Amino acid sequence: MTYDIQRISGASAWEPRALEQDDRWKYKLTEHDIREINIALSKIQKLNVGEEKINPDTFELPLLSAKLSEFSDAIENDMGIIVLKGLPVEHYSKEELKTIFLGIGSHFGYQLPQSLGGELLQEVFNRGENLYANTGRGTNTSDKLPWHTDRSDIVSLLCVNRSETGGESKLASLTNVYNKIKEERPDLAEVLCTDFYHGRAPFESKDLSPWYKLPIFTEYEGKFASRYLRRFVELGQEYPEVPRFSDKQIEALDYLDKRLDDNDVCFYLPFEVGDMQIINNFTICHSRNTYTDSPEKTRFLMRLWLASYKGRALAPEFQSLYGTTEGGVIRGGILL
Repeated sequence: MTYDIQRISGASAWEPRALEQDDRWKYKLTEHDIREINIALSKIQKLNVGEEKINPDTFELPLLSAKLSEFSDAIENDMGIIVLKGLPVEHYSKEELKTIFLGIGSHFGYQLPQSLGGELLQEVFNRGENLYANTGRGTNTSDKLPWHTDRSDIVSLLCVNRSETGGESKLASLTNVYNKIKEERPDLAEVLCTDFYHGRAPFESKDLSPWYKLPIFTEYEGKFASRYLRRFVELGQEYPEVPRFSDKQIEALDYLDKRLDDNDVCFYLPFEVGDMQIINNFTICHSRNTYTDSPEKTRFLMRLWLASYKGRALAPEFQSLYGTTEGGVIRGGILL
């Protein structure tokens, strides 16, 4: 399948300077917001429910929920990013932070499994893994992460503690980089809108087909959606039945990687303790620099994958990765 995607207008096609000049994607939690969060935490602790039962009904936020609904709209239809700032993480235990993060996240979408064990929340810290080992995952290593999207409508990170050095978060608007490639190299933009064969990750179910076809850039019912992690695109080449890369495909992937790192695309996001980053996984690509911990400063984040209540319908090729292409339903994550 080849998608004929015209130049994309609108707020999702931001350049870094736009985020630097426009603060509407940032929100500082107020004292009243934090009181609501604390009341919701207290109530759900008394209910003693499991993580899978944390939802907007069990984690009620009477006034803040209206703001979160507005932010959910912005993630789907505006810049695709919201950062909630100022959660006083030092006041809570790790288990309390998990509950709060799951609770706030539940106002944006359905929590999704991030492993075959069904984990709804993953802790992100350096376990000493090699990212490129057979079972390596970016959540378990301090290695630099390549540009990638995850397998959900929304990916959210809560910063509990920063590293001693490095670990800067990098974001790029995929609609912006698509526009630039289409203008500069329309031949390569066309290639990126045609099928690539993606290999399955080692941490996915062995019952699934080991590869699937999906263009890097798609558009369906007027909505753009991208899936990109070069490691898995290259993994598809391990299967003899998969067509070999053409020279043009390699050139297109190289050009995409180069443009993602350029100053008019790559945004370095300051990530402070207590920040909750929430991004549209179809319109924003993310990365991270390598980092070093110390006894005093050890990087520790929490991650959620969410299926947005307001999510877009997806092109048919996403079926193999997400389980369904229908918007606003449970889809994506690690298919169990």
